[in-house]
Amino acid sequence: MISTTLLLLTPALAASAGAQEAEPAFSEAGAIAAIREYHGEWEELDFDAVAETHSPDFEYIFFSQVIEASAFPAILSDSWLVGVASYRIDESDFHAVLLQPDHAYVSVRFDDETVYEDSTIAHTSGMMSYLLAYDDGWKVRRLHHSGPLPEGLFEGTPAD
Repeated sequence: MISTTLLLLTPALAASAGAQEAEPAFSEAGAIAAIREYHGEWEELDFDAVAETHSPDFEYIFFSQVIEASAFPAILSDSWLVGVASYRIDESDFHAVLLQPDHAYVSVRFDDETVYEDSTIAHTSGMMSYLLAYDDGWKVRRLHHSGPLPEGLFEGTPAD
């Protein structure tokens, strides 16, 4: 009788332990996971998914250039992603702070590599800072990309 009871309770205890380990979505860990997923969408070159992650009032502060949500798709398709074959980003030093009631600030150190169809390779590194809004999932409201701009990369993008 005891062994049967233990066998019946073990799955319930395991399920309970698993539920305790899961992070709530509105948490620092949930915000970091959202940024990792967002970076994965970039690496997949899935810009429909990238756009779906943006809030309607999204702004991308790329060095000193401010790009609003409505202008972002054209910048990607007409300039930044012309001839891109692959993209990879390495992340480190995540820092997240919840901003009640429904926002989070996340910063991450990054190194990335863009490979173009003509075999040209561009590397950038620095910090990315995100302001996320939570409404049934995390949305990127503001992204600030900072660091040294490689010479000739994204011509026409001011680096100062």
